Amino acid sequence: MPTELSRKTIETSLRNSTLAGVVGIFFFMTIQNGPLPLMLEKLGAGGVAIGLTVTLFQLGMLAQVPATFFTERLRSRKPYWALSTILARLLIALPGLYLLLCPGRLDAATALTLSAIGVFSFVAQSSSPVWFGWMADLIPDDLRDTFWARRQGWVMAASVASVAFTGWFLDRFPETSFAGFGWLLLLASAMGVADIAIHWFVAEPPIPPPSRGLSTAERLARPLRNPDFLFFTLAMCAWYFGLGFFGPFLNVYLKGTFGTSYTHLAAIQLSGMLSSVVASFVGGHLIRTTGLRTYGLAMVLAAPLFSTAWFFLDGQATLQLPLAGSVPQPVAVLFATSLVAGGIYAAVGMLQLNLLSALAPLEGRTMAMAVHWSMVGLFSALGPLAGGGVKDALARHPIGLHLFAGTHFSYFHAILLLHALVVWGVVFPLLCRIRKQEGEWPLERAVAHIFVLSPLRTVRDLYGFNLAVGGRMAGRIADRFRSDGQG
Repeated sequence: MPTELSRKTIETSLRNSTLAGVVGIFFFMTIQNGPLPLMLEKLGAGGVAIGLTVTLFQLGMLAQVPATFFTERLRSRKPYWALSTILARLLIALPGLYLLLCPGRLDAATALTLSAIGVFSFVAQSSSPVWFGWMADLIPDDLRDTFWARRQGWVMAASVASVAFTGWFLDRFPETSFAGFGWLLLLASAMGVADIAIHWFVAEPPIPPPSRGLSTAERLARPLRNPDFLFFTLAMCAWYFGLGFFGPFLNVYLKGTFGTSYTHLAAIQLSGMLSSVVASFVGGHLIRTTGLRTYGLAMVLAAPLFSTAWFFLDGQATLQLPLAGSVPQPVAVLFATSLVAGGIYAAVGMLQLNLLSALAPLEGRTMAMAVHWSMVGLFSALGPLAGGGVKDALARHPIGLHLFAGTHFSYFHAILLLHALVVWGVVFPLLCRIRKQEGEWPLERAVAHIFVLSPLRTVRDLYGFNLAVGGRMAGRIADRFRSDGQG
């Protein structure tokens, strides 16, 4: 669909969108990753309450469909999107202010935090299809793969700095203090608003007309009649259910079982972020080489394999590492595995952005995206609740098993096994049902290329580079000795 914007305007807008994402990622890394569940655990919240931090985010997606009926009638998407998103992100500052102003009366902190997240989610998600439709209309087809790969790469690079800062910042405060979490929420809210201010300078193409001649039921069902869009949507529902099943409890398990410091938790997350940066920049090339569907299948197939590291952790052991010195074995092992696993999980996120733009119909695109995200939200909202239920159930009825390093089999190990079952038993078969495109590689060839041949070529090239540099240096040293001998 022509955007009626010049190529220069489009490219400038895409750079502004990337810059906005770089600034705003601190907001999302704070409210959707480690700090918030850790704060609630410290406040004494149970597993279900911790799971609610993610469930409420997902349930907010249900606001997308009714909001789309209103937003499709707007002449401009920008004002509604900016106003609703700014309001939503300011709400996250409320629990931060409470922690700072009422440090001696924290009995209402958990309820206030969950309430702020719930209202934030519904307000923010009401404008989410507007943004996705806006970007889908703005980005030309020939730039889609490259843009999403580069944008995600820069955003993930900024997330590395966010995680590093968060871990360092929280460790500056006493273990009994909540002031660090309070200031973190205030800063996240401010960065989230700055994101919107920068994104205001992204050009908005004309809004395509909605399908006004169709009934409400027909407009909702129409995108799902495309088998590829249906299987893709169901696969993402199961994928995000699986992520929500274990995501909120990762840092909680490490902190509670091994007493891992905030800095070490941040280091583990940092390694995953670094991997995500590399995967994002390399992903665009791999997608063009192997095909979008095959690339996604390879990533989904490999993702659960890296969970096996969690079954070999030893809280009593330490490792002596260069520069870092003495490091707890769980931190060292998870840091190493996250260097690959983080990129794989990020690659599936990039796959979703590409497939959603590619498979959503031009007519009624905003509604199709709202249907997709609403279904994803509904199914994935159950993941954290299910994970919290497993956590609480095994706390009451622990399983008397010991793993290889002597660590007790816990709720988190049960969650990881169930997560692998969901990914391999549901997500992978659904993605396989999306029609194969012309020129797409067979899966086994893509897996060998991505995980075996490409790393070997990298090692070979580095080895060849080192030999070449070493040879030149050796030649220079020999020439120096000869000249010194002649002198």
